Amino acid sequence: MSLRGLDVASYQAPLNAGTINADFIIVKATEGAGYVNPYCDTHYQQAKNANKLRGVYHFARNSVNDSETEAKYFVDNIKGYIKDAILILDWEDGAFTGDVAWAKRWLDKVHELTGVKPVIYM
Repeated sequence: MSLRGLDVASYQAPLNAGTINADFIIVKATEGAGYVNPYCDTHYQQAKNANKLRGVYHFARNSVNDSETEAKYFVDNIKGYIKDAILILDWEDGAFTGDVAWAKRWLDKVHELTGVKPVIYM
């Protein structure tokens, strides 16, 4: 079985995620320890109302912040999606992606805070 999907972020604000010809939509929720996507819930609800599978992701800024701070920031801002969406770490902060221990700590902290095992998206 294969599924078609894509990710959406604030630069795609006018997009209606519910009308995309895809099985799933992954919506950017947060980045680093200070950014919340202002269109996250709009895109998320559009996908949900269209009965698409859903995920929310956090864009890591591991070159700047520690993993536990970013994990807590993500969880604090996605509480309404827990157990309705896949939780995802978007891991692509340049040369710093080699710090796999950072990613593991983030994944473990999100799991500890939510009871949900997140995945890595690259």
